Amino acid sequence: MRRDSLRMASRSWNMVLRREDQHQVYMELTPLLFYIGAMVLRQAKCNSICSIETSELVEAFLLKLTKMEFNDFRLYTPTLQNYKQKCSRSTLECFQKEMTVLVKETKENSSLPKRLQDLQRRLSNKMPPCPKCEVYNETQAEIFLETLRTILQFICTT
Repeated sequence: MRRDSLRMASRSWNMVLRREDQHQVYMELTPLLFYIGAMVLRQAKCNSICSIETSELVEAFLLKLTKMEFNDFRLYTPTLQNYKQKCSRSTLECFQKEMTVLVKETKENSSLPKRLQDLQRRLSNKMPPCPKCEVYNETQAEIFLETLRTILQFICTT
């Protein structure tokens, strides 16, 4: 075989390419590789667990809650430490259930419970059995929402 040729082989085809043809193959493959890379990155972005919008919804709900006159709600509140201790799914499940209660009690229209449920489904507990929601301390609604916001920000940064 000559020095300026390249042998390409597979089960379906076998051919010898000269140096000029090699560059043509590379030129044709480059856009395909860029396309595949873009699709992989797009898929990774779409499947991201974190949603900044959810954190913003928590902040908006917190602002609404501070303006309301009745502010004596007490909710079971897991901590960031509970989330970090390999009980991420059950922690978010508790937040989702308690957020549903808070939305019903305040008669506010919010998509937060649904968003938390979607987020919770993507996670898994790495250390079963995890504590039930009723085990956590009851705190005021503002503290509950601030803790939820902190956990969502932690999820987005990791």
